[in-house]
Amino acid sequence: MTAPAPGSREILQAAEEIRLVTGAKHGDHASFEALVDRYMGKAVTVAMGYLGDRDEAMDLAQEAFFRVFKTLDRFREGEPFAPWFYRILRNACLNHVEKHRKRKARSIHASGDGEEDRPLPSGSLTPEEHAEASEQQRAFWQAVEKLPQKHREILMLRHFQDLDYQAMADVLGIPIGTVMSRLFHARQKLRALMEDYMEGNS
Repeated sequence: MTAPAPGSREILQAAEEIRLVTGAKHGDHASFEALVDRYMGKAVTVAMGYLGDRDEAMDLAQEAFFRVFKTLDRFREGEPFAPWFYRILRNACLNHVEKHRKRKARSIHASGDGEEDRPLPSGSLTPEEHAEASEQQRAFWQAVEKLPQKHREILMLRHFQDLDYQAMADVLGIPIGTVMSRLFHARQKLRALMEDYMEGNS
């Protein structure tokens, strides 16, 4: 039996996703759990791009799915699920970042200490996991942490979620031309940061 053509696989996957979303919307918990299984890993990776901490990223991904569960009745059946979901995840992450920023500002003001303790993206890994992490992985996440937020998020959406340009434009609320320009500059900056990192650690 021959494998289905790539286009056929995409059609089948889209049809399966529509089936799961429709089932979840009508109260089928198994369908909702299947959606969570399908998107959780990618959602955590996207949240990492905003938060820089895996534990917080997992919490925010779970919060986003909780919001999805509570608002599924607003989702229009037949539309792509991914852009809708990633808008919810993005808003949850941005709200968390803003609350953290305000708490940090109050804490610094109260203590008079201007030092900010910013965790590295891999800060929640165990020593064993640190030892196993490759140099390129460490370079990548440290470089991502240094990028402006708008560049972090567009790289996460494109390279970890594989969203197309229109989907990214829908998630971010910007024109496709801006998506293309922002993604180009994000890749250029990331490449330069990784080269600097590798040269400094060679």
